[in-house]
Amino acid sequence: MRIQLHLIPAFTLLLALAFVIGGERLLADDPPDITNVRVASSTNHTATITWETDKPADSIVNFGKQPHYGIIRDPGTDKETHSVTLDDLDSSTIYHYRVSSADELGNQAVSGDFVFITGGFENIDNIEQVSSVEQQTLVGQASDVISQITDPEALAIVQTEIQAQAQDLLRAPEVIGQPRAIDIESTQATIIWATSRESNSIVRYAPESQWNGSDYVQTVAVLEDATKDHQVILTGLNPATTYHFQVESEDEFGLSGASGDNTFTTSSPVPTIEDVQIIKIEEDSATFAWSTDIPAAGAVIYENTATGEIRSEGSPEFLSTQTVRLTDLTLGVTYVAIVRAENEQGEERESEQITFTTVRDEEPPIISRVNNESTLFPGAETRIQTIVSWGTDEPSYCTMRYSQGLAPAEDANEIEANTEPTVDHVRVLTEFLPSTVYKFWVVCEDRSGNEERSEDFVLFTPEKEKSIIDIILENFEGTFGWVKNIGG
Repeated sequence: MRIQLHLIPAFTLLLALAFVIGGERLLADDPPDITNVRVASSTNHTATITWETDKPADSIVNFGKQPHYGIIRDPGTDKETHSVTLDDLDSSTIYHYRVSSADELGNQAVSGDFVFITGGFENIDNIEQVSSVEQQTLVGQASDVISQITDPEALAIVQTEIQAQAQDLLRAPEVIGQPRAIDIESTQATIIWATSRESNSIVRYAPESQWNGSDYVQTVAVLEDATKDHQVILTGLNPATTYHFQVESEDEFGLSGASGDNTFTTSSPVPTIEDVQIIKIEEDSATFAWSTDIPAAGAVIYENTATGEIRSEGSPEFLSTQTVRLTDLTLGVTYVAIVRAENEQGEERESEQITFTTVRDEEPPIISRVNNESTLFPGAETRIQTIVSWGTDEPSYCTMRYSQGLAPAEDANEIEANTEPTVDHVRVLTEFLPSTVYKFWVVCEDRSGNEERSEDFVLFTPEKEKSIIDIILENFEGTFGWVKNIGG
């Protein structure tokens, strides 16, 4: 009985031990549980993969550019936190990878497929414009390879290949529609156009006088900005000049598109009206004067405030100073006037309004532009013809008076007045002697009886021409004093 008592517990113990050992073997057959698989860090040529297991195990990473993996292994089975760094990777490249871990008994767990991209392309400008990730990685790889080329000849070959590839794949930028010139002024204009793709902006131009049908003598280029909507400002142009121009746009691959020939004409400067004055107001007239910064045609536009009648008076000549006399006005009436100046292209500028009222004329005429010219008519009897001219600011009756020599003359000769009042006066005199000094002046009276005397003027008549005999006698007289007694 004692034996039985001991055998039962021993048997039971063996059963229990067998159960425990079997249970541990059951537990030992479970592979590690892999969690938190991720790329902890990466560069252009490395990547560090990390993950965790629920019990100690080794570290294995299978990786490759396609889901056909290579392998890197850390054989130690003592880690629950795993980290494996992959070296010598290609930059800007998509890599597939998976991780696996096995415990010391060889129970292995394998993760699913993961993907990472090595660095490189993200530092390339405008890479985000490439929509495909695969194409982005190719750009990055190409950039990485090119950065390793140091031979200029090799770089030139690469550039040629890239341009050839671009020409195969891309179309040159097209100029859409007709380029236009806008905001045209006398010395500048803005050229605008559109292109099918982003590109730079180039304008070639020439004045018509220098354009031979194909060559443009000047160029303005905006090369640093790529755009589809182009705008280039041309400055330093000549006023009132026709220009030929052509636009061109070149993209980043060196492909370019150009327009045909176009033209625009700059404007003339718009005149600036300065120093407007009413020189004289009379019973039935008023005289305006002004100046402009460039030669311009001018006119006075005026309104009779009593009747509402609007009239104008002016000159079509392009002058820098203008004087205009308004006539047939009504005494005692108020008028509103403006001065208008016009350049050669018909562009106008107006002065501010000027108001005046006609009054009884108490101002004498203004005498101006006094001039004289004498001509000698040789012959048996020498004759002198002298023309004297002058002007007045209003129609006037004028007489001319003159005397021989510079001394005051009580009895001056007088050329009678004109029979009709006028503003332009001319007198022709034939009684002057040759080689003689004369003093003259004019006296003018307007229709209201206001009189004005000019200042004194001096003229010299031409010297009488000498005959051959006169010249010979003068020479002998200079040499032999007795010659002067020959005629005695």
